[in-house]
Amino acid sequence: MPFDSLIGIVDDDADIPVAISSLVRSLGYKAECFHSAEQLLSRPDLRNFFCIISDIHMPSMDGIELTNALGGLARDLPVILMTGRMEPGFEEKAYACGAISIVAKPFSFEDLSSNLDKASQRRREAV
Repeated sequence: MPFDSLIGIVDDDADIPVAISSLVRSLGYKAECFHSAEQLLSRPDLRNFFCIISDIHMPSMDGIELTNALGGLARDLPVILMTGRMEPGFEEKAYACGAISIVAKPFSFEDLSSNLDKASQRRREAV
């Protein structure tokens, strides 16, 4: 696990970040929850995050737009996008904007662990 193990979790459904933060904590990470992309982006120290897990479907700024914005602010920050409804073209958009993966909600503990391993590998490659 990387030295900085803070994971940002973004979802406009208040129950989702709480549930995911419990899972990531059980894997030994720290978690900070946000209810909008704008709330995360207003944080001055984005580089302190190990990874961001964000919903795609959110009002105002969606997960794709958030990933694009993060690419300009913290290029090496891995983003995992999640969605409750997979629509045609989402995977292509997710990878095109720099996301390391896209997962369908609900996802398993194993899916989360595997994606965090992928984020860890991406962070090591960036160093």
